[in-house]
Amino acid sequence: MSPKPFGGGLTLLSELVGHPRWKGMRLLDAGQGRYHAEAASGDGTEVMGGCGMGSTRGEPEVAHGPASTGDPPSEAAASDRPAEPASAPERPRLRRLTLESNTEIAPSIYVLTWKLPEEDPITFAPGQYVTFYLKRDGRSLTRSYSIFSSARRHDRLSLLIKKVPQGFGSHYLTALDPLRTPTLSVLAPLGRFVLHDPEGRTMVLVATGVGVAPFLPMLERLHDKHPDTPVSLFCGTRFREEFVDRPFFELLEREWPNFRFVPVLSRPPEDGSWNGAVGHVEEALRAHFPDLSGADVYLCGANRMVNETQGLALELGAKKDRIFVDRWGEHAD
Repeated sequence: MSPKPFGGGLTLLSELVGHPRWKGMRLLDAGQGRYHAEAASGDGTEVMGGCGMGSTRGEPEVAHGPASTGDPPSEAAASDRPAEPASAPERPRLRRLTLESNTEIAPSIYVLTWKLPEEDPITFAPGQYVTFYLKRDGRSLTRSYSIFSSARRHDRLSLLIKKVPQGFGSHYLTALDPLRTPTLSVLAPLGRFVLHDPEGRTMVLVATGVGVAPFLPMLERLHDKHPDTPVSLFCGTRFREEFVDRPFFELLEREWPNFRFVPVLSRPPEDGSWNGAVGHVEEALRAHFPDLSGADVYLCGANRMVNETQGLALELGAKKDRIFVDRWGEHAD
Protein backbone atom coordinates (compact mmCIF):
# COMPACT_ATOMS: atom_id res chain seq x y z
CA MET A 1 0.00 0.00 0.00
CA SER A 2 1.37 3.39 -0.92
CA PRO A 3 1.97 5.80 1.97
CA LYS A 4 -0.63 8.48 2.62
CA PRO A 5 1.23 11.27 4.38
CA PHE A 6 -1.74 13.59 4.61
CA GLY A 7 -4.41 11.03 5.39
CA GLY A 8 -2.61 8.18 7.08
CA GLY A 9 0.49 8.62 9.21
CA LEU A 10 1.31 12.28 8.79
CA THR A 11 -0.87 14.92 10.32
CA LEU A 12 -0.79 18.59 9.46
CA LEU A 13 0.68 20.63 12.27
CA SER A 14 -2.51 22.65 12.43
CA GLU A 15 -4.43 19.44 13.21
CA LEU A 16 -1.88 18.25 15.78
CA VAL A 17 -1.15 21.26 17.95
CA GLY A 18 -4.79 21.73 18.91
CA HIS A 19 -4.92 18.33 20.63
CA PRO A 20 -4.40 18.45 24.42
CA ARG A 21 -1.93 15.58 24.21
CA TRP A 22 0.58 17.78 22.41
CA LYS A 23 0.28 20.89 24.52
CA GLY A 24 3.73 22.03 25.63
CA MET A 25 5.41 19.37 23.51
CA ARG A 26 8.19 19.73 20.99
CA LEU A 27 8.98 17.29 18.20
CA LEU A 28 12.48 15.85 17.90
CA ASP A 29 13.80 13.85 14.95
CA ALA A 30 14.52 10.33 16.19
CA GLY A 31 15.71 9.11 12.78
CA GLN A 32 14.40 6.48 10.38
CA GLY A 33 11.02 8.14 9.98
CA ARG A 34 10.37 8.35 13.71
CA TYR A 35 9.80 11.45 15.76
CA HIS A 36 9.86 11.94 19.48
CA ALA A 37 7.48 14.28 21.28
CA GLU A 38 9.19 15.52 24.42
CA ALA A 39 7.74 17.52 27.30
CA ALA A 40 9.65 20.05 29.35
CA SER A 41 10.03 17.42 32.09
CA GLY A 42 11.96 15.18 29.72
CA ASP A 43 9.21 12.57 29.53
CA GLY A 44 8.47 11.66 25.97
CA THR A 45 6.26 9.71 23.65
CA GLU A 46 7.56 8.23 20.44
CA VAL A 47 5.46 8.92 17.38
CA MET A 48 5.44 5.93 15.04
CA GLY A 49 4.46 5.71 11.41
CA GLY A 50 5.61 9.16 10.46
CA CYS A 51 3.67 11.75 12.38
CA GLY A 52 5.25 15.03 11.36
CA MET A 53 4.90 18.64 12.31
CA GLY A 54 4.96 21.58 10.00
CA SER A 55 4.78 25.27 10.49
CA THR A 56 3.35 26.82 8.51
CA ARG A 57 0.84 31.05 1.48
CA GLY A 58 -1.50 33.10 -7.33
CA GLU A 59 -2.41 34.96 -9.44
CA PRO A 60 -0.24 35.86 -12.39
CA GLU A 61 2.00 38.84 -11.75
CA VAL A 62 -0.16 40.31 -8.98
CA ALA A 63 -0.65 39.81 -5.25
CA HIS A 64 -3.83 39.68 -3.27
CA GLY A 65 -2.08 40.95 -0.17
CA PRO A 66 -2.93 38.73 2.81
CA ALA A 67 -0.10 38.15 5.18
CA SER A 68 0.52 35.66 7.91
CA THR A 69 1.91 38.71 9.65
CA GLY A 70 -1.27 40.64 9.00
CA ASP A 71 -1.49 42.79 5.90
CA PRO A 72 -4.83 44.32 4.90
CA PRO A 73 -6.09 42.70 1.69
CA SER A 74 -5.98 44.39 -1.68
CA GLU A 75 -7.38 42.27 -4.48
CA ALA A 76 -6.10 42.35 -8.04
CA ALA A 77 -7.02 40.67 -11.32
CA ALA A 78 -7.23 36.89 -11.27
CA SER A 79 -5.88 34.27 -13.62
CA ASP A 80 -7.93 33.06 -16.56
CA ARG A 81 -6.76 29.50 -16.01
CA PRO A 82 -8.91 27.18 -13.89
CA ALA A 83 -8.09 26.78 -10.24
CA GLU A 84 -7.80 23.33 -8.70
CA PRO A 85 -10.17 23.15 -5.72
CA ALA A 86 -11.74 19.80 -4.88
CA SER A 87 -15.02 21.65 -4.59
CA ALA A 88 -15.75 25.21 -5.49
CA PRO A 89 -14.87 27.65 -2.71
CA GLU A 90 -17.70 29.69 -1.31
CA ARG A 91 -18.31 33.35 -1.95
CA PRO A 92 -16.81 35.41 0.89
CA ARG A 93 -19.18 36.42 3.65
CA LEU A 94 -19.06 37.41 7.29
CA ARG A 95 -18.63 34.54 9.75
CA ARG A 96 -18.10 34.08 13.47
CA LEU A 97 -15.08 32.09 14.58
CA THR A 98 -14.49 30.84 18.12
CA LEU A 99 -10.90 30.28 19.23
CA GLU A 100 -10.27 26.65 20.17
CA SER A 101 -6.50 26.63 20.73
CA ASN A 102 -3.57 29.03 20.71
CA THR A 103 -0.11 27.44 20.65
CA GLU A 104 3.33 29.00 20.36
CA ILE A 105 5.20 26.52 18.17
CA ALA A 106 8.42 28.53 17.74
CA PRO A 107 9.72 31.83 19.08
CA SER A 108 7.00 34.42 18.30
CA ILE A 109 5.17 32.04 15.92
CA TYR A 110 1.70 30.80 16.87
CA VAL A 111 -0.92 28.43 15.54
CA LEU A 112 -4.47 29.58 16.25
CA THR A 113 -7.22 27.05 15.54
CA TRP A 114 -10.78 28.31 15.21
CA LYS A 115 -14.07 26.47 15.33
CA LEU A 116 -17.01 27.33 13.11
CA PRO A 117 -20.64 26.85 14.12
CA GLU A 118 -22.05 23.47 13.10
CA GLU A 119 -24.63 25.22 10.94
CA ASP A 120 -21.98 27.32 9.17
CA PRO A 121 -19.19 25.12 7.70
CA ILE A 122 -16.66 26.58 5.28
CA THR A 123 -15.33 25.40 1.92
CA PHE A 124 -12.16 27.11 0.74
CA ALA A 125 -9.49 26.61 -1.89
CA PRO A 126 -5.92 25.96 -0.69
CA GLY A 127 -4.14 29.32 -0.58
CA GLN A 128 -7.11 31.44 0.43
CA TYR A 129 -7.22 33.65 3.52
CA VAL A 130 -9.50 35.23 6.11
CA THR A 131 -9.80 38.87 7.16
CA PHE A 132 -10.46 39.81 10.78
CA TYR A 133 -12.32 42.94 11.79
CA LEU A 134 -10.64 44.41 14.87
CA LYS A 135 -11.02 47.65 16.81
CA ARG A 136 -8.27 49.92 18.08
CA ASP A 137 -8.90 53.21 19.86
CA GLY A 138 -12.41 53.27 18.46
CA ARG A 139 -11.23 52.66 14.88
CA SER A 140 -12.00 49.57 12.83
CA LEU A 141 -9.00 47.72 11.41
CA THR A 142 -8.66 44.68 9.17
CA ARG A 143 -5.93 42.07 9.40
CA SER A 144 -5.64 39.13 6.98
CA TYR A 145 -4.05 35.71 7.42
CA SER A 146 -3.68 32.72 5.11
CA ILE A 147 -5.44 29.50 6.05
CA PHE A 148 -2.89 26.77 6.63
CA SER A 149 -5.11 23.91 7.72
CA SER A 150 -6.48 21.14 5.56
CA ALA A 151 -9.08 22.10 2.96
CA ARG A 152 -10.76 18.78 3.72
CA ARG A 153 -12.01 20.14 7.02
CA HIS A 154 -15.05 22.36 7.02
CA ASP A 155 -15.68 22.77 10.73
CA ARG A 156 -12.34 24.28 11.76
CA LEU A 157 -9.53 26.31 10.30
CA SER A 158 -6.06 27.18 11.52
CA LEU A 159 -3.88 30.24 11.01
CA LEU A 160 -0.14 30.67 11.40
CA ILE A 161 0.68 34.06 12.91
CA LYS A 162 4.03 35.64 13.58
CA LYS A 163 3.99 38.13 16.43
CA VAL A 164 5.61 41.24 15.01
CA PRO A 165 7.21 43.82 17.33
CA GLN A 166 4.74 46.67 17.87
CA GLY A 167 2.27 44.94 15.56
CA PHE A 168 -1.27 45.48 16.79
CA GLY A 169 -3.02 42.67 14.91
CA SER A 170 -0.53 39.91 15.66
CA HIS A 171 -0.15 40.91 19.32
CA TYR A 172 -3.91 41.11 19.82
CA LEU A 173 -4.66 37.73 18.26
CA THR A 174 -1.77 35.75 19.77
CA ALA A 175 -2.71 37.04 23.25
CA LEU A 176 -6.23 35.60 23.04
CA ASP A 177 -7.04 32.96 25.65
CA PRO A 178 -9.05 30.00 24.29
CA LEU A 179 -10.35 29.28 27.78
CA ARG A 180 -12.37 32.47 27.46
CA THR A 181 -13.70 31.17 24.11
CA PRO A 182 -13.31 34.48 22.30
CA THR A 183 -15.44 34.84 19.18
CA LEU A 184 -14.44 37.20 16.39
CA SER A 185 -15.90 38.28 13.06
CA VAL A 186 -14.09 37.41 9.84
CA LEU A 187 -14.72 37.72 6.13
CA ALA A 188 -13.94 34.40 4.47
CA PRO A 189 -12.88 32.78 2.29
CA LEU A 190 -10.93 35.36 0.29
CA GLY A 191 -8.11 35.43 -2.24
CA ARG A 192 -7.00 34.36 -5.68
CA PHE A 193 -3.66 32.92 -4.63
CA VAL A 194 -4.91 29.39 -5.22
CA LEU A 195 -3.59 26.22 -6.77
CA HIS A 196 -3.97 25.80 -10.53
CA ASP A 197 -4.02 22.60 -12.52
CA PRO A 198 -0.35 21.64 -13.09
CA GLU A 199 -1.14 20.50 -16.64
CA GLY A 200 1.98 18.31 -16.60
CA ARG A 201 4.29 21.10 -15.42
CA THR A 202 6.73 21.12 -12.51
CA MET A 203 5.48 22.93 -9.42
CA VAL A 204 7.95 25.23 -7.64
CA LEU A 205 6.87 26.77 -4.33
CA VAL A 206 9.02 29.43 -2.66
CA ALA A 207 8.37 30.89 0.79
CA THR A 208 10.12 32.72 3.58
CA GLY A 209 9.13 32.42 7.23
CA VAL A 210 5.43 32.03 7.87
CA GLY A 211 4.82 32.55 4.15
CA VAL A 212 4.81 28.76 3.97
CA ALA A 213 1.28 28.75 5.47
CA PRO A 214 -0.79 28.39 2.26
CA PHE A 215 1.59 25.80 0.84
CA LEU A 216 0.56 23.12 3.34
CA PRO A 217 -3.01 22.79 2.03
CA MET A 218 -1.66 23.20 -1.51
CA LEU A 219 0.76 20.31 -0.98
CA GLU A 220 -2.06 18.20 0.42
CA ARG A 221 -4.09 18.83 -2.72
CA LEU A 222 -1.14 18.07 -5.03
CA HIS A 223 -0.36 14.89 -3.12
CA ASP A 224 -3.99 13.74 -3.34
CA LYS A 225 -4.81 14.77 -6.91
CA HIS A 226 -1.46 15.01 -8.73
CA PRO A 227 1.00 12.66 -6.96
CA ASP A 228 3.08 12.20 -10.12
CA THR A 229 3.69 15.93 -10.52
CA PRO A 230 7.23 17.00 -9.53
CA VAL A 231 6.95 19.47 -6.65
CA SER A 232 9.75 21.45 -4.97
CA LEU A 233 9.35 23.61 -1.88
CA PHE A 234 12.02 26.20 -1.05
CA CYS A 235 11.63 27.52 2.48
CA GLY A 236 13.91 30.24 3.81
CA THR A 237 14.39 31.48 7.37
CA ARG A 238 17.11 33.30 9.22
CA PHE A 239 17.77 30.81 12.01
CA ARG A 240 17.36 27.05 12.27
CA GLU A 241 14.97 27.25 15.22
CA GLU A 242 12.50 29.07 12.97
CA PHE A 243 12.07 25.91 10.87
CA VAL A 244 8.99 24.77 12.74
CA ASP A 245 7.89 22.95 9.59
CA ARG A 246 11.10 21.11 8.86
CA PRO A 247 10.34 17.63 10.34
CA PHE A 248 7.03 17.47 8.50
CA PHE A 249 8.50 18.40 5.11
CA GLU A 250 11.50 16.11 5.51
CA LEU A 251 9.21 13.20 6.30
CA LEU A 252 6.96 14.11 3.40
CA GLU A 253 10.02 14.13 1.13
CA ARG A 254 10.88 10.58 2.21
CA GLU A 255 7.35 9.29 1.66
CA TRP A 256 6.49 11.17 -1.55
CA PRO A 257 9.06 10.41 -4.28
CA ASN A 258 8.10 13.44 -6.40
CA PHE A 259 8.44 15.98 -3.59
CA ARG A 260 11.66 17.82 -2.79
CA PHE A 261 12.17 20.09 0.23
CA VAL A 262 14.96 22.68 0.18
CA PRO A 263 15.39 24.52 3.50
CA VAL A 264 17.59 27.61 3.33
CA LEU A 265 19.21 29.49 6.22
CA SER A 266 20.46 33.04 5.82
CA ARG A 267 22.17 32.92 9.23
CA PRO A 268 23.47 29.37 9.77
CA PRO A 269 24.95 28.34 13.14
CA GLU A 270 28.64 29.09 13.52
CA ASP A 271 29.41 25.60 14.82
CA GLY A 272 29.08 24.14 11.31
CA SER A 273 26.19 21.85 12.26
CA TRP A 274 24.01 23.06 9.36
CA ASN A 275 24.57 21.08 6.15
CA GLY A 276 21.73 22.55 4.10
CA ALA A 277 21.58 25.49 1.72
CA VAL A 278 22.91 28.84 2.95
CA GLY A 279 21.99 32.32 1.75
CA HIS A 280 18.68 33.38 0.28
CA VAL A 281 15.96 31.33 -1.36
CA GLU A 282 16.61 33.05 -4.71
CA GLU A 283 20.14 31.64 -4.76
CA ALA A 284 18.92 28.15 -3.92
CA LEU A 285 16.26 28.40 -6.61
CA ARG A 286 18.84 29.31 -9.25
CA ALA A 287 21.09 26.44 -8.17
CA HIS A 288 18.32 23.85 -8.43
CA PHE A 289 16.39 25.24 -11.42
CA PRO A 290 18.57 26.91 -14.06
CA ASP A 291 15.58 26.55 -16.43
CA LEU A 292 12.04 27.32 -15.24
CA SER A 293 10.38 27.34 -18.66
CA GLY A 294 8.41 24.20 -17.78
CA ALA A 295 7.38 25.22 -14.28
CA ASP A 296 4.57 26.92 -12.41
CA VAL A 297 6.13 29.16 -9.76
CA TYR A 298 4.32 30.15 -6.54
CA LEU A 299 5.91 32.81 -4.33
CA CYS A 300 4.82 33.82 -0.84
CA GLY A 301 6.54 36.16 1.57
CA ALA A 302 7.66 39.73 2.12
CA ASN A 303 7.77 42.18 -0.78
CA ARG A 304 11.52 42.14 -1.23
CA MET A 305 11.84 38.37 -1.53
CA VAL A 306 8.83 38.04 -3.81
CA ASN A 307 9.94 40.86 -6.10
CA GLU A 308 13.49 39.58 -6.40
CA THR A 309 12.45 35.96 -6.91
CA GLN A 310 9.81 36.95 -9.43
CA GLY A 311 12.45 38.76 -11.47
CA LEU A 312 14.77 35.77 -11.21
CA ALA A 313 12.04 33.35 -12.31
CA LEU A 314 11.42 35.43 -15.43
CA GLU A 315 15.16 35.51 -16.08
CA LEU A 316 15.25 31.70 -15.81
CA GLY A 317 12.52 31.30 -18.41
CA ALA A 318 9.31 31.12 -16.37
CA LYS A 319 6.31 32.46 -18.22
CA LYS A 320 4.79 35.59 -16.73
CA ASP A 321 1.32 34.06 -16.49
CA ARG A 322 2.76 30.99 -14.72
CA ILE A 323 4.11 32.98 -11.77
CA PHE A 324 1.69 33.39 -8.86
CA VAL A 325 2.50 35.64 -5.95
CA ASP A 326 1.28 36.51 -2.47
CA ARG A 327 3.24 39.29 -0.81
CA TRP A 328 3.01 41.67 2.10
CA GLY A 329 4.85 44.74 3.36
CA GLU A 330 8.10 44.38 5.25
CA HIS A 331 6.48 45.70 8.45
CA ALA A 332 3.03 44.12 8.26
CA ASP A 333 1.59 43.49 11.69
